[in-house]
Amino acid sequence: MRRVLTIIGCTLFVLWGCGGGGPVTPSSVTTSDLTTAPTSVLLGGKSIRLETSLWRDFQPIAPPDGKPLVALLQIKTEDGSDVPATLRADMVWVFNGSQSWSAVPQEQRPRPETSPVYELVARDGPKWGPGISADVVVRLRSPDGTFLLRAADQPIRATF
Repeated sequence: MRRVLTIIGCTLFVLWGCGGGGPVTPSSVTTSDLTTAPTSVLLGGKSIRLETSLWRDFQPIAPPDGKPLVALLQIKTEDGSDVPATLRADMVWVFNGSQSWSAVPQEQRPRPETSPVYELVARDGPKWGPGISADVVVRLRSPDGTFLLRAADQPIRATF
């Protein structure tokens, strides 16, 4: 828990203040901006949204209190067309009430040049849930700027 709070504190200290649904500068993100980030952004003439899958593993090989939270992030266009290949996600935040967790999401498999889905994973989160909901915010970078994108009330599920 101390590690998570240290990471959050350092992240928020470095990333201070941003504006609504438009481009943000990397050093300008506040907690308020994260919790009010838009649920879609217009990028290269395409409306982009975030879909997530949050879960904890409680299968027999897991510790008795389960494994830490995993967040699967899928950045998609509203119309199902290809996500711009220049789009990159470099940070994710997950909020559970007043608690938060931040991580650098990773691509688990090579991203094709053209694809309707840009998929990333963040691992080793806190041991929240299952059976609760959390808000997820991802920071996206492109030649058009830096944007925040939010998915609200995402359920944390369990695998047994």
